[in-house]
Amino acid sequence: MKSEFEIARIVKPRGLKGEMKAEFYSSDIARLSHLKKVKIRGVERDVERIVAEGQYGFIKVRDVNAAEEAELLRNEIVYANRNELPALPKDKFYIADMLGMEVVVDGDVIGTLADILQYGSADVYVVRTKDGSLSFPALKQVVKDIDFESGRIVLDGTTFSRVVVYN
Repeated sequence: MKSEFEIARIVKPRGLKGEMKAEFYSSDIARLSHLKKVKIRGVERDVERIVAEGQYGFIKVRDVNAAEEAELLRNEIVYANRNELPALPKDKFYIADMLGMEVVVDGDVIGTLADILQYGSADVYVVRTKDGSLSFPALKQVVKDIDFESGRIVLDGTTFSRVVVYN
């Protein structure tokens, strides 16, 4: 499992004192407000605050104190250490830990998990196959098991065949 996660991308400066607007990769940005340190452009930085506002948030780090300094970090990725991230509820996983897992249907590996699209009703798993890609809703009736030790996602073949979309 990864020790660092991409948690956001800096969009632009906000104000004159180095605060930055960021697109966070979390369904609950407020969970990240307790972070003490982040890494931007390979440099560990002390967090002064992370504030959620809709799908975006604002981050202020101690060593960025002017709009011009924040502008230099536009489009940079913000990373957090796994040890600082909050524990997830049962049956919830970090997407970064799942990407690259083998997807298995009726004992056959059909490809690897390439992306997870998050929608209101259900996540959609995108699988890269040898012939292209396919997708399916991540429903309990479809996903029988997610086994991190073996790196496999096991699907119910009958239900999968009814919901799969070949891209």
